[in-house]
Amino acid sequence: MHDDRLHVERRIDRLYRERILPAKYAARVPLAVEVWYVPDEPVPVPEALEAEYRPATVGEPWGTPWSTAWFRVRGTVPEQWAGRRVEAVFDLGFSGAGPGFQAEGLVYDTGGRPIKGVAPRNTYVPIANPAEGGEEVSLLVEAAANPDVMVHGFRPTHLGDKATAGREPLYRLAAMDLAVLDEQAWHLALDIEVLAGLMAELSTSDPRRHEILRALERMADAIDVQDIAGTAAAPGPSSPPRSPAPRTPARTRSTRSGTRTSTAPGCGHNGRPFASRPARSPT
Repeated sequence: MHDDRLHVERRIDRLYRERILPAKYAARVPLAVEVWYVPDEPVPVPEALEAEYRPATVGEPWGTPWSTAWFRVRGTVPEQWAGRRVEAVFDLGFSGAGPGFQAEGLVYDTGGRPIKGVAPRNTYVPIANPAEGGEEVSLLVEAAANPDVMVHGFRPTHLGDKATAGREPLYRLAAMDLAVLDEQAWHLALDIEVLAGLMAELSTSDPRRHEILRALERMADAIDVQDIAGTAAAPGPSSPPRSPAPRTPARTRSTRSGTRTSTAPGCGHNGRPFASRPARSPT
């Protein structure tokens, strides 16, 4: 029998990265951005609140190695977004290479209260759910320009010390937006991430792995890349299956007779305590 496993796995990965993840946000509007570059070491929040900011634009370079910049952003939730789930999205120029070892930030309200951290795979800050439309948004982002000291593995690097790391900016501001979270597309992305991750951990001789693969393949056949949200919705009782939605067997069936334990380590640094991080709920 023809073995197309690798072909299908690559197809699923490409669909996920190029079509489904970008569909997570149904609409976006840019925030107005200002920046203040801290002269040396990080400063207390009250000092940043009183600093003199200058206009900044998405696309401009920022962040010499180990430096700190404060971004002040303002915007208004469009009236037509009333009833939708609205988030602020901050991309400091993340490379996409991993969840850390690069820039990171902590978001504050205008009173200096911490709201949530932002990092390469965690770029959102909740604004309203549901939005009324017309809400004024004003936030501060304390951004740390951490260099990727692991870019060449464990070999010695000049990036490990401010005295030798140089003065060239490391990052380019990629996005500071208000956005509508399309929950159907987001749920589908989560389903694929969980199933593909589980599949990759199973032996190629395990029937469960092939069951997941074919469920994902059926999803890829059914999804309309021009209407991700419309074809990602979980089917009703009389509708044919269209995706590996949370209620479908591929997601909910246990892994053979055993169980799997997932451990999530975490750490905090950057000289500040972690703020409370509101988690999105899939329901």
